Amino acid sequence: MRWYLDSSVALDVALRPLGSSASWMKTELAAGHEFASSGLLKLETVRVLRREGLAIRSAGHVLNNVSFFGIDDGVLRFAAALEPHIKSLDAIHLATCSLLGTGVALVSHDQQMLTVAEELGLDVHDPLCPDAHFAGGPR
Repeated sequence: MRWYLDSSVALDVALRPLGSSASWMKTELAAGHEFASSGLLKLETVRVLRREGLAIRSAGHVLNNVSFFGIDDGVLRFAAALEPHIKSLDAIHLATCSLLGTGVALVSHDQQMLTVAEELGLDVHDPLCPDAHFAGGPR
């Protein structure tokens, strides 16, 4: 399984290394599952850590386990075409996840992101709600 991390989950893991999301990620890594995201995730993570006055290295246990994909014109075109409306950075995440193909599930704590992802036909998962299952995949 390959998981696509959005910033809500990555930041939760970085800021709460003993929390539910971090525990979920450790379990998935131990099972040999892969993590992917847009290069945008690095920027979002660093900006939040700087805003909070925290060391960038505090996100190493998250960022070092993720394969990152660039934001090219194809991603931007896909993001611009998304409906219904979603914030620009979320649209870039959704576009990147969509373009990775099958076998990828979007992981987020953001309800709007999960809803739009399901509308796009993506599998979705929220580690804070592990028992919830919805059409389109685990949530």
